[in-house]
Amino acid sequence: MKQSNILVAITGGIGSGKSSALKILKDNGFATFSCDEEVSALYKKRGVLRTLKKEFPAAIKGKFSLSADRKEIAKVCFADDKKRLFLESVLSAPALKNAVKKAKKIKGVAFIEVPILFECKAEGLFDKVFVIKRDKGKRIEGVKLRAAISEEEIAARMNKQIDYDSFDFTGATIIENEGTESDLKTAVLKAANEIK
Repeated sequence: MKQSNILVAITGGIGSGKSSALKILKDNGFATFSCDEEVSALYKKRGVLRTLKKEFPAAIKGKFSLSADRKEIAKVCFADDKKRLFLESVLSAPALKNAVKKAKKIKGVAFIEVPILFECKAEGLFDKVFVIKRDKGKRIEGVKLRAAISEEEIAARMNKQIDYDSFDFTGATIIENEGTESDLKTAVLKAANEIK
């Protein structure tokens, strides 16, 4: 059966404004999906938590009713590549698969926020890619305010992502997020409305 929709990935470095771009699209009637929301849903599944407990025993609390200390898991992962790749296989890959499956049911254009699109080499799943770019200093300040984590932790996360200042984004639509929220809204909606 021929695909009846267009899948667009929204990606960018930590603190670039991916979630803001997705919210703009959602608020303006576009179909939107979020890998972060899919990850949050997976964190509520007992089977997933039991799997994570084997690799992150100190971060999964409880005996019968399990819960995850996501900050602790992130702290471990960004210091240990093996554990980070394990986490990606248990959470990021299934989250992306779930989001794409839901988006394919939509007729027309569907946007999916994918935080580590290029790192997972998943750009081939999409018809188009929007890359949200923002000054690195502004990204750091934004994350510090939003997530209450240290600059060192933010740097560790950034170091595990592609370098958004030098990566070759040939074929992608670049959306600069250097101005106001209104500027971002104008740029995102312009790019979305140009999709045929």
